Amino acid sequence: MFLSGEEQGSGNDGSGRQPTRVNVTSPQMRSIEDTVSAVGTLRPVRSVELASNAPGRVASVPVSSGQEVEQGALLIRLDDRATRAALIEAEATLSEARQNFQRIEQLADSNIAAEASLEEARARLNRAEAGVMVARADLDDRAITAPFAGTLGVIDTEPGSFIQSGAPVTTLSDLTAVEVSLSLPERYFDRVQEGQVLVVTTPAYPGESFEGRVTLRAPEINLGSRSLEIRAEIDNPDGRLVGGMFANSRLVLETYEGIAIPDDAIISEGLSTYVYRAGDGKAVRTEIEVGASLGALTEVRGGLDTQDRVIVAGWDQLTDGASIEIDDDVAQEGLE
Repeated sequence: MFLSGEEQGSGNDGSGRQPTRVNVTSPQMRSIEDTVSAVGTLRPVRSVELASNAPGRVASVPVSSGQEVEQGALLIRLDDRATRAALIEAEATLSEARQNFQRIEQLADSNIAAEASLEEARARLNRAEAGVMVARADLDDRAITAPFAGTLGVIDTEPGSFIQSGAPVTTLSDLTAVEVSLSLPERYFDRVQEGQVLVVTTPAYPGESFEGRVTLRAPEINLGSRSLEIRAEIDNPDGRLVGGMFANSRLVLETYEGIAIPDDAIISEGLSTYVYRAGDGKAVRTEIEVGASLGALTEVRGGLDTQDRVIVAGWDQLTDGASIEIDDDVAQEGLE
């Protein structure tokens, strides 16, 4: 906790008073993360809106809203009686054309049939094959299936209703992984790299965090906002995260080793930030440069090293040069 220097007493002035009893600790090395925070939105890495390729009356809906389905699962079937009949007719025409072609081909091999007759038979066979392909495609268009395994959205379509070609019927999302998209100021452009860790929290799960990795840094800056877009992917095997969730994001730009001391040792007075070090039985006021907050600890970027002994309790009675006595019975917080 930072305390104002105005809260200090006049303390020991070195004029013969009893030494002030203090407790000390040494700065410790800690792994420190340089981070930047932003807000974003979660969305499935893979999500599609499903629609019918043909108009028709709904015959069956064998699935329900929110259901998990496998790739290729039937979702909605339209009335396909006419298209099935058309396919049977097309297949019969193909069979007839194939037999006719084979007969004329045999005659041509024996120089009985003219070459023109063979080419005409081949053309009829090709048209019949194309007719079967069209009939099968028409039949396939009467069934809406899952293009990949995933979770369905809301389905409001009921058997007996009529849907138009291209009308959306539901969504399908693969929630095994989700993506968070967010924007950062352009000053971070050169510091963001693929593979960096992104930690996300969301109001849906208070106290929990989810870790992902940066998969994309936009190759340019948005001219309107002067920001860059980044995307990160988060594994989501249990499907707890879903599209549209609010994402408080913390991007770890760099991890490095640094020294840290308890907040209780740090004194803030105006524009100055300092601590008292213990040296040869005296308190030595030492200006420091603070960095990242580490919970009950604070990074110190300048002014101390790991060999120093920092006064963490009892400093409120001190002035620079005051006599001190180290007392291990004085409670301290911090580095354990």
